Amino acid sequence: MADGSRDISRRRNPADKLTEDLVVEILSRVPYKSLCRFKCVSKRWRGIISHPDHRKALPQHHLHDLAGFLYSSRGPGPDYLSIHNFNHVSPGGRPPIRPTLPFLPDCELFDLLDSCNGLLLCRRFETAYSRAFDYVVCNPATEKWVALPGFFSKMQAARLGFDRAVSSHFHVFQFVEDGAADANADTDDDDDGDSFGHVRAVDIYSSKTGAWTHKDSGWDFLPRIVSDSRSVFVNGFLHLLAIESTVVAMDVEGTTWRAIPMPDDEDAPIIDVDVGFIDLSRGRLYLANSDQHDFDKLSIWVLEDYGGEAWVLEHSVRYVNLFGVKNVRLGDEYHIVALHPQ
Repeated sequence: MADGSRDISRRRNPADKLTEDLVVEILSRVPYKSLCRFKCVSKRWRGIISHPDHRKALPQHHLHDLAGFLYSSRGPGPDYLSIHNFNHVSPGGRPPIRPTLPFLPDCELFDLLDSCNGLLLCRRFETAYSRAFDYVVCNPATEKWVALPGFFSKMQAARLGFDRAVSSHFHVFQFVEDGAADANADTDDDDDGDSFGHVRAVDIYSSKTGAWTHKDSGWDFLPRIVSDSRSVFVNGFLHLLAIESTVVAMDVEGTTWRAIPMPDDEDAPIIDVDVGFIDLSRGRLYLANSDQHDFDKLSIWVLEDYGGEAWVLEHSVRYVNLFGVKNVRLGDEYHIVALHPQ
């Protein structure tokens, strides 16, 4: 019996002898697909990979299945009220959220502005007629919400930053633009048409402090945020596309400001940033857009070195191969809405 015990001991997985810290250090350096396989090494390794305390060390590996797409459209009628829908793509079960967000109180009208890691940023109007509004951040899965302090009347770009692997707190960025449309007025005669939409400052709300802070722009130029462009929050920075063929970024404190030029070929036409798309995948920033030399082809770039500005071309594919029809271009019949997180 003793001899049998020694045989079992010799057959044990050598990986069991590694300390937890050493296992985390090893797993932080492997590709995502390898990490998925390593979950099968043992129950201990599966627990280490899935434990919340290790999310900061393994940020790109703690990815969840896509639940679906929440989107809004304009309904018929003079008020063009938003109609909110949810396309459930997860296998089995009921849709995890109610797209009308009925748990938000005293809400006759709201617009979806942004989403980030499971949270939604909404512009909630006081009534359908006054057009005064406040900001609400909610979790549609848990139906918990919080209204941010202050009421506003000027329509300005606003985005959400949240990374649960780093902190339970979120940040809202409101861009102070020249010529921002007044919600209570049809026109503003004082606007300078040449500077309309240029970002001169950013108001940043922190759920940790419960207050807004005002930060003058720290970029070397005054960018114009692409309307309805997706934002990406990674490494404590919010990233957006600017009309000036640049990805602009700022940190949650408003102390560090970056401008990353989009891939550019001086012998090719200018990239159409209105159809450009940025997203996060495997912990890296990706950019998708029509190819500069061939508008019938989609190019996907990745910022391999986040601290640098060099984009690397990772994929390219013709639209006819994607959609099965000719004469299709991005921004017309089709739009990019998400990249797979893996």
